[in-house]
Amino acid sequence: MRRLGISVVVGVAVIGRLTAPLEAQSQPAGYIKIVMGAGVILRAGGELPARPGEAVYQDDGLRTGTDGHLGVTLKDETRVSLGPGSEIRLSRFQFSPAEGQLALVMKLLRGSVAFVSGRIASLRPEAVVIETPSTIVGVRGTHLAIRTEGP
Repeated sequence: MRRLGISVVVGVAVIGRLTAPLEAQSQPAGYIKIVMGAGVILRAGGELPARPGEAVYQDDGLRTGTDGHLGVTLKDETRVSLGPGSEIRLSRFQFSPAEGQLALVMKLLRGSVAFVSGRIASLRPEAVVIETPSTIVGVRGTHLAIRTEGP
């Protein structure tokens, strides 16, 4: 009986460690809509397979393989599409219009991304920033495509 009790405690501790990052980020920034080929979510130092319907949080990264494509829709209706061999990090995302909390900062580390701005860009254009290894792009309500070779 003791062994069973210890196993249950250890199991609960392991599950608690895996879910802790999600508890700290209770509100998803958005959701993966499309996955074709290889794609992963980079979260808390680990990798999760990217699947349609999977939540994406502030501080998450997304990476595609050489054959991969990912489509993400954020809570403010911003749409982000990654091409093959691409990686981004969602550095900051706040969408609480009633409280005046609006921010979207995305880092394109390598590859190609298509971006269609959502409500944050409509309500506060200066709150949307896309960073690349060599420049920072301020978005003022638009569609854009960016390609970078990375560092």
